Amino acid sequence: MELKIAFMYLDVSNLGDLVIYETSRYIVEDILKKNNVEDYEIVPVDIGSFRSRNKKYAKSILRRVMAGGLRRTVRNRLFAHCCPELSKKMMKKIWHTTPPYQYYIENEKPKLEGADIIIFGGGGLIKFHRQNFYYFLDDVTDFAQRRNIPVLLNAQGIEGYDEMNLECQILKKAVNRACVKYASTRDDFAMLRNCYIENPEIVVRGVCDPAFWTAETYQIRKSSVDSKKVGLNVIRTKIFGEYMYKVNRKALGEVYYEVIVKLSDAGYSVELFSNGVDKDTVFIDWLLEQYPNLKSEYQVTVANPVSTREFVELLAGYDRFMAVRLHSAIVGTVLGVPNVSLVWNRKQILFGEQIGLRQNFITKEKFTSEEIFQRLCQAKPYEMDEEYKMSVYQNLEDQMKKWVIGEGKNRI
Repeated sequence: MELKIAFMYLDVSNLGDLVIYETSRYIVEDILKKNNVEDYEIVPVDIGSFRSRNKKYAKSILRRVMAGGLRRTVRNRLFAHCCPELSKKMMKKIWHTTPPYQYYIENEKPKLEGADIIIFGGGGLIKFHRQNFYYFLDDVTDFAQRRNIPVLLNAQGIEGYDEMNLECQILKKAVNRACVKYASTRDDFAMLRNCYIENPEIVVRGVCDPAFWTAETYQIRKSSVDSKKVGLNVIRTKIFGEYMYKVNRKALGEVYYEVIVKLSDAGYSVELFSNGVDKDTVFIDWLLEQYPNLKSEYQVTVANPVSTREFVELLAGYDRFMAVRLHSAIVGTVLGVPNVSLVWNRKQILFGEQIGLRQNFITKEKFTSEEIFQRLCQAKPYEMDEEYKMSVYQNLEDQMKKWVIGEGKNRI
């Protein structure tokens, strides 16, 4: 009988999230091959809802306003404190009217039917203050619970916990259902273990990000050619304030400009690049408009990759680079390309600590062109910790053996 694996992933424009999906899938397929499983089907199930922007699922302006007002009411702490269960039910009802849910329920959720196991491949899904992944986790684990399907939460990013936040508590309930057999994190193990997971039957582990398997997945290594090209990653400036601290776009643009000048004077060619996110590339357009001599005098180039392979090849070709998006840093690091990062999210700092390169992650008080230039020039390539790299593979293999490819199959 064919083994059906429902594989949860994000179909989004951020190529870093797609690298997570493809490296996670590579790991799963390698585990199956290693254990002589040939008759299987991996069914990708999108919870990124990128495609839900289709006009078919659009809401009228009036419905958006009404839903927004109702959402603010049930999120009110006084209302939530007095009527927590009613608030949660109302919040879910509101979500059921949204385009992402409508798209998911019509196009993606049916793919879960008949699954032998559901795997969340990785990514920053255990979060509640941005995006709506907690609703998807709640819906999927509720579905799995009713159909006795084991769920594995692999290499999740953990972003905050709040006992008084209703969305957080919806998320907590979702990840503690009996169908959830395994929960691992790429970053905040203490928060996952001490705040989220209460079910003692769930195996909890700390592992590396699946993107540590980038080289094997894409068969790409760092270029051996001395390119003398440095990449400068970009991101929308408002994201700094949404997670850690506000950053002035004009001031940040001036820092970029000065870094480019310093690099050019040091003999490097410079390229501005994105992870494929349209809102990030707006910063590139603005910067080139503010400083027209970047192209004319300093020959700055621009790269906006449109596929994961193009993205990985881009990073592999740099002599070194400055990252802002986490998976620019992770992919470049595991390929052996020296890099530093501008920090906007705690997950970046945790990654730096885990690989022993905390000094390469620069926080706001050090956002100066001289600091960035010096750290970028001094950055050394990462030496792969093979035991750490194997953590995401071995722990997932143990759970797959237990639930779908060993004696434990259908034991739920």
